[in-house]
Amino acid sequence: MKNYHIPIILIISMLITSLFIISCSTYTEGDSVAAISFQKMTIQEKTMYDAVEKEWYEKELMAVRDAVGRRDIAPRETAIPFIDIANVIKTNNNVTLTIEDKHNWNTDHKNRAIKCRWDRLDEDWYRKLLLSIGVKDYTVQELIPEDKDEDEKVIKGKPLTQKEEISNGLKEINAYLDEHPEVIENDVKDIVPESKYDDIFYEIRKCNEAIDLYKQIIEERLLTWEDYELLTRISTKCKAIQIGEKLTEWKN
Repeated sequence: MKNYHIPIILIISMLITSLFIISCSTYTEGDSVAAISFQKMTIQEKTMYDAVEKEWYEKELMAVRDAVGRRDIAPRETAIPFIDIANVIKTNNNVTLTIEDKHNWNTDHKNRAIKCRWDRLDEDWYRKLLLSIGVKDYTVQELIPEDKDEDEKVIKGKPLTQKEEISNGLKEINAYLDEHPEVIENDVKDIVPESKYDDIFYEIRKCNEAIDLYKQIIEERLLTWEDYELLTRISTKCKAIQIGEKLTEWKN
């Protein structure tokens, strides 16, 4: 085992996020290409996309990113999300995001993935999406019955202590770093320090979109300065919209 000297904050971050999320940080088509696609998504679309990717991972959503990347610009926030690529969403949902034998996941993971298919994120939205391309009827993939024997094993199994969980996590991290030494090159300066979180609170507290995105990020990992900048931009846009509404009322 190699002896890596890793800042403690990076270890904590990796423990919080999980190794699989870290391993999926590089997109199949390249991070720069994926970034262009994300820039052409509305806030609603990015929130929905992230919810699907969280359980299905980036490779399964490459067709969606590719279709969005071919847009000239991002649609208006008031537009129905992904309405211009409805066929791609439908195909992605029915062909790619389908639980098969190749998915060597436990029952709980499979059911979480099923719940995060496009057709289950928002049924009203998905129905409108399909109607836009002339599809009136569709079926959703059923949840998989829980394995009672598997549940009993979990109940009977002795729970790990916090110390054991941390120890196991560190072993996994060290093993992962042996295979992916490039991770060590991550600059911990990109992680937003604790002292800035009060600033974030006052920055986004009146913007529901920013609050929702913040909650989603911290469920997966620590905030980075890139996240901070994005949250600030979203909050600023919220404020601009609010001012616009006030001006409209004043004018009338």
